[in-house]
Amino acid sequence: MGKLLLSTGIGLVTGLICFFLSVAFLCFLLLTVRALTHVHPDMTLTYKAAAPVAILAAFTGFTVSLVRAVRGPSAHSSPR
Repeated sequence: MGKLLLSTGIGLVTGLICFFLSVAFLCFLLLTVRALTHVHPDMTLTYKAAAPVAILAAFTGFTVSLVRAVRGPSAHSSPR
C-alpha cells in the first residue's frame, strides 16, 4: 500500500510541476507572438494546452515510479 501511495504522490507532483512549467512557457510564447505580430492572442489557450500535458506527465510519473518500486532495488543497480 505504501508503494501505491508514494507513486500517487510522485504522479501528482509531476503533473503539477509540468502544468505550471507548460503554462509559463506558453505564456512567454504567446507574449512573443503578440510582440512580433501586434495581435492579441487568447491567453486562456495556455491552460487549455497545458492540461493534457499535465495529465500525461502525471500518469507517466505514476507509472514509472510504481514500476520502479515493484521491481525492487536489485533491478536498478548495474551488475559489476
